[in-house]
Amino acid sequence: MRRRILRRTIWDADAISPDEWKFRNLMRIALPVYDAIVIGAGAWAMLWGSPILHRLFPDQVIVVLGALLAAAGVACAIGVIFPALWRLEVMSKVALVALLGTYAVVVLLFRSSPDPSSAFVVFILLLALPLPLFRLSLLGEDIKERREEEA
Repeated sequence: MRRRILRRTIWDADAISPDEWKFRNLMRIALPVYDAIVIGAGAWAMLWGSPILHRLFPDQVIVVLGALLAAAGVACAIGVIFPALWRLEVMSKVALVALLGTYAVVVLLFRSSPDPSSAFVVFILLLALPLPLFRLSLLGEDIKERREEEA
């Protein structure tokens, strides 16, 4: 049972085709670690929030946003770990990018004070976007190749 499950993961020896071998560390290490960080950030937001979140939103909204972030991280991780669930990964990566991008815009536009240091949070949020966007571009290429093979 355990072997059958492991054979379906990204860590199986045959999970990555030779032409994608250059992305093996991205898929086997970087993306799962990134998703674990996203899950942790969502859990942290649900439990404690942050000063800037508390200035922008009521506690109930912070809990919901944290839960959405954690759920997106879990779904992204499942999609990365089990390549056959690539559709889940696409949907959850899009949701993750939307959550982080929206949060950055909200912090930038709706600051509760003219404190310029909140712009630092915007930069940190934007810093989190390139990796999932790059992965979405790779998944898009995979989708294109699947369609060409079917045609």
